[in-house]
Amino acid sequence: MRNIFSFLVIIILLLSCSNSSVLHKEFACSNSKIENPKVITDFNKNFKLSISNNWKTRLYFSEYESEIFAADTLKQLTESFILGTSFNFGALNFDANFYKKTDSILKQSNLEIVNSGKELFQSKQAYWYLAKGYKNGFTYHKFNLTAKLSENSYFNGYSEIYGDNNINERICETISILEKIEFLQ
Repeated sequence: MRNIFSFLVIIILLLSCSNSSVLHKEFACSNSKIENPKVITDFNKNFKLSISNNWKTRLYFSEYESEIFAADTLKQLTESFILGTSFNFGALNFDANFYKKTDSILKQSNLEIVNSGKELFQSKQAYWYLAKGYKNGFTYHKFNLTAKLSENSYFNGYSEIYGDNNINERICETISILEKIEFLQ
């Protein structure tokens, strides 16, 4: 009886340790907690995200999208990141045209994909990439995640990371924020 109980405890512990998302594993992230969090809802009430209370935010909307921009303005640009999130109306297919358009946009911005993948994001089809280049005199990394929410809507989240220090840590913070987004539709 004790052996069965011990076996069950070990199985439960193993399963709870493997709850990290594929992106957390890809970037070797540890679970991070947002200090002094506040919840921001986009203008059209499509999604909510939780960020630190000392971050500055800006909302933008049009008939096709609703966006939240956020950044920790108490830190130097090379120690933080700029976060952009948007709920978009329109069809999205992860097909050859999508990847060709993504590559074209990155090439125009002088960015090169360092890593990318197709994963599930909140049980939805998603594509992510990490690109690197130079912008405004700094080494620049862009982490981008796009998820198809329905036949006529999709989500996009990205972070702009300047400088060479703590890149992975800032990517992991981005991933933690994005994975906690709550969709309201």
